[in-house]
Amino acid sequence: MPGTIDNFNRTFMPGSEAPVDVIEKVEGQELDKPVEVKVVMKSDSMLMLSITRPKGMRDPTHQHDDHETSCHLVSGKLKLWIGGEEWIAHPGDTWFHPKGVPHWSEALEESVQVEVKAPPVKTW
Repeated sequence: MPGTIDNFNRTFMPGSEAPVDVIEKVEGQELDKPVEVKVVMKSDSMLMLSITRPKGMRDPTHQHDDHETSCHLVSGKLKLWIGGEEWIAHPGDTWFHPKGVPHWSEALEESVQVEVKAPPVKTW
C-alpha cells in the first residue's frame, strides 16, 4: 500500500497498517535527506500524515497552491520559516501553512510531526 492514498477512506486506522513512503521530493523539489511519510488517515476532505524527519534535514522553500496544512510537533525540534517569519518549534507546538505561502522547515533534532492537509493532496 505504500504510495497509495486513493480509495483510502477508513473510520479507524491501526498504526501498524498505515502505509509508509520514504520520499526524496516535495512539490517536485529534491529534499537534502529522505523523509518518512506515513498516511495515518484520509477522508474526502482531509489527509493526515505522520512525518519523521532526520536531524539536519531541510525542506527547500516551497508553497502549496492547492491546499492548506496544519502541523503539530510530536517530538524533536524544528526551525520553521513561513511567509518570512521564523520560529523554533518544540513538542506540543502547532503551526499553519496557508495556500500559496512560501515555507520551509529544518530538523534541529530527529523530529516527528503530524500534518493535516485540506483538501487531501499528495505532494510527494
